[in-house]
Amino acid sequence: MTESRPDPIADALRLRASDADRERVAGLLRDAYAEGRLSHAEHDERLTKTYEATTYADLVPLLADLPVPPGSLPVPGAGQVVAVTGPALPVQSEGGVVMVDPSRASQAVGHSIAVMSGVERKGRWVVPESSNAVAIMGGVVYDFTDAILTAHTTEITVFAVMGGVDVKVPEGIDVRIDVFGFMGGSSGPTDTAPPGSPTIVFKGLALMGGLNVERPKRSRGKQIGS
Repeated sequence: MTESRPDPIADALRLRASDADRERVAGLLRDAYAEGRLSHAEHDERLTKTYEATTYADLVPLLADLPVPPGSLPVPGAGQVVAVTGPALPVQSEGGVVMVDPSRASQAVGHSIAVMSGVERKGRWVVPESSNAVAIMGGVVYDFTDAILTAHTTEITVFAVMGGVDVKVPEGIDVRIDVFGFMGGSSGPTDTAPPGSPTIVFKGLALMGGLNVERPKRSRGKQIGS
């Protein structure tokens, strides 16, 4: 019998919404109507559903097709503060805000191939569910600090030959490494992310090359959400 994995998104959406949450959504809908994004009839219909909503699962679809800022509808859940906007689940961490948004899969970047050259992925880039990182006498750099993941588990196949793959992963993401090293190797963080956190799995081969995964350095005195 297969054990069911915790689903933080589903758990968060099952929570009951407050009057303040409903008013927040109503305000976003009013803004969308004022900007011409919703017709009068659409605005009235969604506003009615807003005030009838009992859970976050009732509220989230009302904003799913509107360009509201991340964090517009904060939801306490899974032992951490999450913010649900449309289909995305941003997770606040020391290193930044990591988004898990399956609806962005079509916007994800492709494979990273560096042959006697370099490839760098950083900023608000969209990560595919699975991809290859190839570094042959070259280097691939990944920074997931502000990335948008498209799956709860992301798999990256590494092939490093006399080259390297350097990765920065914030604390809100779990890391698993299964890379075979021959005259090369891999290293990664030893800490464990909270249960239900998004996971990045690195697998593959390091031949006279290497994979290095590390956490961003913490700023002294900086607190989450500051």
